[in-house]
Amino acid sequence: MNRSPPPSSLAPDPARDRYPQELEHAWRPDGAPGLRIRALRPDDLALERRFVAGLSPRTLYLRLQYASAQPTERDLVRLLDVDYYDQLAVVALADGSDGQQIVGVSRYARIPGTRRAECAVVVADAWQGQGLGTELMRTLATAALARDIDCLEGTALAENQRIGEWGRRFGFSVRTEPDSGGMVIVRIELRDLDQAGG
Repeated sequence: MNRSPPPSSLAPDPARDRYPQELEHAWRPDGAPGLRIRALRPDDLALERRFVAGLSPRTLYLRLQYASAQPTERDLVRLLDVDYYDQLAVVALADGSDGQQIVGVSRYARIPGTRRAECAVVVADAWQGQGLGTELMRTLATAALARDIDCLEGTALAENQRIGEWGRRFGFSVRTEPDSGGMVIVRIELRDLDQAGG
């Protein structure tokens, strides 16, 4: 099997710790206000806190796998620990009456010493089913490819059938993990996706 060599941890990468301005763009779903897509910043704690607080208990459980009512402040700080290379997140921002608010987040975290990363996507309840999750993952995949990541993979609860159906449409392979209590593994080879896209 031909495997790509792991990225070097010795040579600094120009993308590390550099805010990825190139990911910023506008996106508008059909029949809805336009959104601003950009990378998550460490100073977005208040926006992230408000986003998570606005998620329904079912979305928290299915997407973030939190059984408690809300994640802790420590959880939120950890979610903002990004270096724009090994760990990166992309957010969608909507304008509201009291300022901007996050309405969706996709993120990856590289598995150390590999070209693989764990990924996740969460969309606010009111914005689900409008294509936002796909746009966030498309932007995340573009960023990952530019940062020597060939494969994104994630987990979901087996009862979350919607994420499995979405994953197949986006190009992920979806399978149930043996002896995991019903966890589903979703995985996509980004080089294959890139070639398929032209």
